[in-house]
Amino acid sequence: MAAATNASIYAYSMHPCLPISNKLGGSTFLNVSLPRCYLIRKQQLKVSKSISAVATTPTEEIQEFKLPSWTMFELGRAPVYWKTMNGLPPTSGEKLKLFYNPTATQLAPNEEFGIAFNGGFNQPIMCGGEPRAMLRKDRGKADSPIYTIQICIPKHALNLIFSFTNGVDWDGPYRLQFQLPKALKNKPIEFFNEGLAEELSKEGACEEAIFPDTNVVITKCAMIGNLSKEGGDRCDLNLVPGCTDPSSPLYDPLANVDDGTCPIDLDSEAED
Repeated sequence: MAAATNASIYAYSMHPCLPISNKLGGSTFLNVSLPRCYLIRKQQLKVSKSISAVATTPTEEIQEFKLPSWTMFELGRAPVYWKTMNGLPPTSGEKLKLFYNPTATQLAPNEEFGIAFNGGFNQPIMCGGEPRAMLRKDRGKADSPIYTIQICIPKHALNLIFSFTNGVDWDGPYRLQFQLPKALKNKPIEFFNEGLAEELSKEGACEEAIFPDTNVVITKCAMIGNLSKEGGDRCDLNLVPGCTDPSSPLYDPLANVDDGTCPIDLDSEAED
């Protein structure tokens, strides 16, 4: 269940000091760190007795995390859930919202920033170098909060390898495999490695690829500025935040990026 059945422990003890990037307060996504520097213990968070700590885990050994039902996630029996704008599996060049329920792994949120996301495309190294504080979503007194973050998937990304941290302990890594557009299928791995390196080498690319789930307006996704010909849901367009769920009473037909204003009521998904 949760991380115990879907991922091995990844060692982050090589970093003696962990700055957490907090981008909730600005509209330019400048890399502003929280005022404290959190020391990391060399002992990783053990989420299950069935797992022994492993040093660095090769990418191919990190098992793919399968999408659970919303009910399992909401009850804290699965740590990760995700949604896409079009309801299809996560695809390169598209947008993705990740949800995290720390109750499933007993990862205690930090008193100042809660939970931070650490993830990289095609490798378990954070895009941009620093974990990013996630947006906290309270669910009332009876249920503990969940945390969200949005991903603007690069065109050449094959997967996302990610973990979560409270500044001391870690949960992960998890691997989320992306679907490829038909035009990119059967391309050699060198094509994706070189293309991804070019995309993420542009200034501000990582900040716009992984960003907090807020109502901040993102004007562009510079890293994939040539995708406008492929459709209106790609990351290169000027993004208008709002509720993008047509079934929601708060649905905004002009919005093209979900800013979290849609109610988190997924009763229809819970029936699956």
